[in-house]
Amino acid sequence: MQQDQLKKDIKEVEFFTEYGDANRYKILEVVGKGSYGVVCSAIDTHTGGKVAIKKIHDIFEHISDAIRILREVKLLRLLRHPDIVEIKRIVLPPSKREFKDIYVVFELMESDLHQVIKANDDLTREHYQFFLYQMLRALKYMHTANVYHRDLKPKNILANANCKLKVCDFGLARVAFSDAPTTTFWTDYVATRWYRAPELCGSFFSKYTPAIDVWSIGCIFAEVLTGKPLFPGKSVVHQLDLITDLLGTPSPETIAGVRNDKARKYLMEMRKKSPVPFEQKFQNADPLALRLLQRLLAFDPKDRPTAQEALADPFFKGLSKVEREPSCQPISKLEFEFERRRVTKDDVRELIYREILEYHPQLLKDYMNGTEGTHFLYPSAVDQFRKHFAYLEENHGKSGPVIPPERKHVSLPRSIVHSSTIPPSSQPSFTSYENKQMALEASKVSRSVESNSRSQLRSS
Repeated sequence: MQQDQLKKDIKEVEFFTEYGDANRYKILEVVGKGSYGVVCSAIDTHTGGKVAIKKIHDIFEHISDAIRILREVKLLRLLRHPDIVEIKRIVLPPSKREFKDIYVVFELMESDLHQVIKANDDLTREHYQFFLYQMLRALKYMHTANVYHRDLKPKNILANANCKLKVCDFGLARVAFSDAPTTTFWTDYVATRWYRAPELCGSFFSKYTPAIDVWSIGCIFAEVLTGKPLFPGKSVVHQLDLITDLLGTPSPETIAGVRNDKARKYLMEMRKKSPVPFEQKFQNADPLALRLLQRLLAFDPKDRPTAQEALADPFFKGLSKVEREPSCQPISKLEFEFERRRVTKDDVRELIYREILEYHPQLLKDYMNGTEGTHFLYPSAVDQFRKHFAYLEENHGKSGPVIPPERKHVSLPRSIVHSSTIPPSSQPSFTSYENKQMALEASKVSRSVESNSRSQLRSS
């Protein structure tokens, strides 16, 4: 017993190594591991609440990964909304000049929408309605800030047992600034093909709009309705074939607007397809839900509603008033000035350090006044840290379920939590969202999520 307690005490020290906030968090278990590093669940002793702490290692090994991390922590600081995952704190490093790892503390969510879809076959109309409303509400907030998420999919929608959803993973997100053209073009689009808007298949329109995210939400909602992906394309061409199999061949006017020569030629030469009635494709679904889904999945981006327009759809009648849903002020161009120039690793290190200080107000004040030092007097435990990771490798994360690394890129708020350590009673109820009737349905999702968590633990 004493030996087990000693191992636990050592684990808590080792996880944080020389970082000074270590005594604030009580480590519970390892809940995830991947190419980015390790995730632990913990208790914040200042608040008594459960959190997830993600250690991202060697962030400056590749400058592209460091820039992605910088972009994501900035966006999650600037986009504070109930339907977007929240960074609660970034642990202060011991040295501005030499730190290589960062520890990000964020709210703990039990699962994600991908797991919920897999686990539940008894979701009700109220679930469908509330899930879609939350996703569109987050989208409205992002888009009023001129932020395009660009990688929306079920695994990037976190979920808890009370039907609360939160959008995460902003590593591919971009900001469109007011002095830019009304449509924006970025060359590094690599999001998951199945949820990719048709204008992104072969760079149809060269430039694109927030409608790309609206399409992704439509694909996700269709998957919630049926339990399986709507357009599981094996290639760009196959993706287009699946889309047109359902929606029919685009109109000549839409095809004429396609700027990519090869894509335009492919569509022009495609055999004529008639659209499949959504009532036939999604049998037994609510007609109002299908009408909204058909709007979200319009082939031409100009025909899709904005997130705000979608929130006003009759499908959501009685849920809330769209005018009450908050908007976000456009983000200052100065926040992302680094995107417009070539930056070095030292530049990115300085910018990430500046973001960390946002969670340490007094040190930020000293930093802005030029009175801050470059080193902090915290005890170092680098050797113990190395031993800890050797222990993790040797024991395959025996201190908690380890999820296989599904991602090859570095991304921040990915909870990867499938643990039964969080009692549903400790989670906030969604009844404050002005629809208390849905609380009666939440217990079904709670049981399914817990059942899925147990099966995940048995198979790990």
